[in-house]
Amino acid sequence: MDNYRGLKDKVIVVTGGCGDIGGATTRKLAGLGARVVVFDIWDPEAGRDHARRLGAAEYLKVDQGNASEVHQGIAAVSRDFGRLDVVIGNAAHLSIGRLLERTAQDWEQSLRVNVVGCAMLAQAAVTQMLKQPLDETGIRGKILFTSSWVGSYPYPGSIDYCASKAALDHLTRLVAQEYASQGIRVNAVAPGILDGGASRRAVEKKPELRKMMLASIPCGELGTSEQVAESFVFLCSSESNYMTGHILFVDGGCSLTKRE
Repeated sequence: MDNYRGLKDKVIVVTGGCGDIGGATTRKLAGLGARVVVFDIWDPEAGRDHARRLGAAEYLKVDQGNASEVHQGIAAVSRDFGRLDVVIGNAAHLSIGRLLERTAQDWEQSLRVNVVGCAMLAQAAVTQMLKQPLDETGIRGKILFTSSWVGSYPYPGSIDYCASKAALDHLTRLVAQEYASQGIRVNAVAPGILDGGASRRAVEKKPELRKMMLASIPCGELGTSEQVAESFVFLCSSESNYMTGHILFVDGGCSLTKRE
């Protein structure tokens, strides 16, 4: 189709776009005709090369945990491309540890990137989106986040990460509530345990973790970044225009009680 799901020429920012989920999402959206701008903390030359291989239109070195960089990056995209249709706050700081093992600095870093960073991304995006007219479907823009199933269902061993994702879920609902009447939709995708990213690195270090992970998944298999990316494609598309404030679980049933 020339404009599959209304994505052709849409301007979409993906933070953490050089990672597994961000890269898969960028590749799928670019393949459907969207103009994707990748934000990440890679060296600019390496980031541009990687983003080009993903099909992205541009790469900007932006740290989601730095409010001024986020605001400047979003303003630059809106200026250079003439519009901002979607932002996906996908970058995250993953931490491992239980309560007595975590310092105040550990908590501050998780919250700075995973909560405050997403709030600043939403603030910057809303500021730009309110300046632009509604599109042909009555939407000014969309703000999406990568949450996690552990934001709703505690998983031992990553206390500050889990708490930050719980906060992100409520941030999603609150921003959705504030701007729904002005044509801005806000949703999040909550992946489960993936064969990629931090989960894969953890298994590489401790192979015995794979058995424990699989025991948490009723579907019996690890998810993929591409499956998560498909959900982002749907939420970016015009087919999800009546959804806002929703946390979409893509977790193979991790959020369910597994029954043998």
